[in-house]
Amino acid sequence: MANFLRTATPEGDWRSFRFTNDNTFAMGNGLLYLVQETVGVVLVAQLLDANGCPLDLEIPVGAEGILIYHAEKIEVLKVDESGHDFLPGDKVYWSGVAGAGVTPIYQSGFYWIGICVWPSGAGETLVIIDLKGDKASLTEPL
Repeated sequence: MANFLRTATPEGDWRSFRFTNDNTFAMGNGLLYLVQETVGVVLVAQLLDANGCPLDLEIPVGAEGILIYHAEKIEVLKVDESGHDFLPGDKVYWSGVAGAGVTPIYQSGFYWIGICVWPSGAGETLVIIDLKGDKASLTEPL
């Protein structure tokens, strides 16, 4: 399931930039990626083919895309089968692996990307977070 903005944000509450996908793989809509030194969620506009059918929601290699790097209340995937509860205020970490889910447990080499803003039980696959939007860092925050 793709991640998505949970609220109609007023101007200035979410930020994005255009980039060119210089990876060796297509980037999926609504998934977390590291672009240059910024972690964010890829946004692909819903495009239709000549018959009105939806096209694949991904950014092919060499194509331009949009990265949302700061957002209030965005829903992201949790690490598969992590079994972790998220509580409001918990720090949210991401492994740096393209498209991977998030965890509330700091591990060496993980990026701190935001905080949890809504409880998410161990059996749930999604969590609502505030995406920080600053330069990616592997340093454990205070």
